[in-house]
Amino acid sequence: MDAIENIILEINRQAAKERAALKKSRLEEIDTFFLTEKRSEEKVHQQLLARQKEQLERQFQQEKNRLIVTARQTRLKQKQKYLIRIFEAAYQEMANWDIHQARVFAKQAIEKSGLKTGTFISGNLMSENVFTAEWLDEINQQLQTKFTFGNKSIEKEHGFLIEQKGMRYNFFYHELLVELKKNKGSEIMQALFNEEG
Repeated sequence: MDAIENIILEINRQAAKERAALKKSRLEEIDTFFLTEKRSEEKVHQQLLARQKEQLERQFQQEKNRLIVTARQTRLKQKQKYLIRIFEAAYQEMANWDIHQARVFAKQAIEKSGLKTGTFISGNLMSENVFTAEWLDEINQQLQTKFTFGNKSIEKEHGFLIEQKGMRYNFFYHELLVELKKNKGSEIMQALFNEEG
């Protein structure tokens, strides 16, 4: 009986050994499969994170650019409003000139225009005693011109017109400032805000 028991014990030992080897082999296979799957999942996860990060960075950059453009537009609008207020203040100052200032301006404007003849027409909002026939006679003598004094303009404006052969040369203060703003507005903005472009 001892021999049979020894054989059974040996078979059991051999079976236990084989089971342990099989179990170890199966566990190693499972571990290898798990590690392979884990690495694969991590790789997919990293790729997904990289795409999401890239997409978020792109969205962030787009939003940043949009905010920069909006801020620039807001600043530009504020500057333009400020420029409009400056021109409105300039107009008010011109409209409030005393007789001497209005006459000096008119004389200089006529001189710079190069016009020698025509009809001088005062703006409707100008006081009667600013531009007079006597003053125009003095200007004609000083500048060697031959302007005639016309009736006041019907337009509600400060300043004057010179009419010559059907052409009207506009020296209304408002119109002069509009023209100045159109031609020199960007230069004035640069000077005021000390910037380029």
